[in-house]
Amino acid sequence: MKNKYSNLDLLRSMAVLSVVMAHLWHSCVAFNICAENQFISQFLHNCSITGVSFFFVHTCLVLMLSMHRAPYAHRARNFLIRRAFRIYPLCWAAIFLALATGLTDLSASRLHALGWRDILANLLLVQNFAKTPNTACILGPLWSLPWEVQMYLVLPLFYIVLRRFQWLGTVFLIWLAAFLLAVVGTQPQVPHLGGTIFLPMFIAGMVAYRLLIQQQLHERRFALPSWGWPLFVMSLFVLAPLLVGPREIYDPVSAAVNGCTCFLVGFAIPSFRELTSGWIIHPAEQIAKYSYGVYLLHVPAIVFCFRFFPDLQIALKVAASLALTALLSFISFHVIEDPLIRMGKRLTQAAAPARRAV
Repeated sequence: MKNKYSNLDLLRSMAVLSVVMAHLWHSCVAFNICAENQFISQFLHNCSITGVSFFFVHTCLVLMLSMHRAPYAHRARNFLIRRAFRIYPLCWAAIFLALATGLTDLSASRLHALGWRDILANLLLVQNFAKTPNTACILGPLWSLPWEVQMYLVLPLFYIVLRRFQWLGTVFLIWLAAFLLAVVGTQPQVPHLGGTIFLPMFIAGMVAYRLLIQQQLHERRFALPSWGWPLFVMSLFVLAPLLVGPREIYDPVSAAVNGCTCFLVGFAIPSFRELTSGWIIHPAEQIAKYSYGVYLLHVPAIVFCFRFFPDLQIALKVAASLALTALLSFISFHVIEDPLIRMGKRLTQAAAPARRAV
């Protein structure tokens, strides 16, 4: 099975850019550079939610493929160790940067009100389960990471289920059950089940995984042209925010729209030929490579440029914010992300032979 999917790089890069665009606009409004426009604010906010949901599809698919290639021995344990080394180090660095400098989208009053339990909840990425009155994400983008971490904990189990029941319809039934649970769980009369909205997003990645595996077993006779993939994804980035409108993410309509959108992405990933145009592939590959740093560190970069250079023209502020985001992401990847990812791989690769030798 191939290890490189240029279409997935484009999906991931478009997802992270949608989040950056939303925060750039919000900062322009917050710093009184642009006048508030309710439609633009709502649309870009919804675009960022769509981007995060596509992150979930992408991440689930990539991790399922990773487990598919991994040795059988201690697969789940090694998977969780590697994911911990992948997600936590840069997250901690971004949190400490925000706490030390105040470069965050959290208001100063809420930042100062954080107690040690709130900070610990952010460090452990369990903010969605924390019960203290002042609990908040120290950086706005941290809101999605607890759901991702909790997905890691159950993903090996889903992998075993899909390996055990290889009928293609199994994954569609699982997605349908998750979708119905998400819609029902967001009804006003059903409290405390709002987190179910993320289940069909993640399981859409499992749909893509099963379809890709199916392609390995049966030669694909038909595939949509590669040029249609960017158009397809961009159309979803427009359609989903418009359908959601002013509704909150935990609204039943929002849950239905986002769940169906993710299913379409998961179903479509194996249906398109891979991109071949270098002018699309190379930028998408670079943005995808540094996307985690971009996701976490664009907020400190934007706040720094907007707060300390008030006299710059808006175009220069935006350009400086993007340049600083790129610089921070590049440095963080090569100083923190990549070395710790390699360490996690070395630990899991060294542990397996040691266990077999006993």
